[in-house]
Amino acid sequence: MGPVRLLITGIGDAFSAASFGSSAVLDSGSGALIGIDCPGAAMKMYAEATEKSGIPIAIERLDDILLTHLHGDHSDGLETLGFVRRYVLNADRPRLHAIPEVLDRLWEKLAPSMDGATREQEGMSRLEDYFEPCPLDPAESIRIGGLTVSCRRTRHSVPTAGFKIQGEDGTFGWSADTEFEQAHVDWLADADLIVHECGLHFKHTRWEELDELPDALKSKICLIHLPDGHDVPEGPMRVLREGDVLTLPV
Repeated sequence: MGPVRLLITGIGDAFSAASFGSSAVLDSGSGALIGIDCPGAAMKMYAEATEKSGIPIAIERLDDILLTHLHGDHSDGLETLGFVRRYVLNADRPRLHAIPEVLDRLWEKLAPSMDGATREQEGMSRLEDYFEPCPLDPAESIRIGGLTVSCRRTRHSVPTAGFKIQGEDGTFGWSADTEFEQAHVDWLADADLIVHECGLHFKHTRWEELDELPDALKSKICLIHLPDGHDVPEGPMRVLREGDVLTLPV
């Protein structure tokens, strides 16, 4: 068993011209890779993150995806991932973990480009041809790749969930897209490292709101989902870059 590592693959918001959509890949330390969201240009994103970090993201090992919500800057790469796993690698279907409200409408999003006949059958395809849907219940934790994962719904413009991922040596928190909500911050607060979005637009958390938190909590927060060129003041909250690696134990 190695350390649990969180490799940041994207830091941008929906309007970024410089960065991939906010996302990450978890190396569980046991050989399993777990994606957090999957924005567009996924193969290029994973290749660049591998080059920057030195941690190889092998698509054939990316067996689980934690999906926060259906906005394109978080989910548009699922089409590519599904096709690559099925038709290029002939690999098993990835398990796709999301709250039911997200899974219920996912095929509606993917079907226009993925609902052609599969090689094994005639007629229209289904989500289950490419992914194994795994509904998440915020009242229960699950085990993925040797890690314990729990979720909580956020306040966003569409159904969205944040995550806590716990290993033997600590816990990562992932806010997902959300307007500032003290209850959500309190839920994340027991994590050792927290990746929290920091935007400027409607239904997103602003830096000024996070800056009101206690210094001890801010020292655990790393910022993501910032608009291009948006600088934040110096302080305990660290702005993440693509290719950064966060490791447990801290």
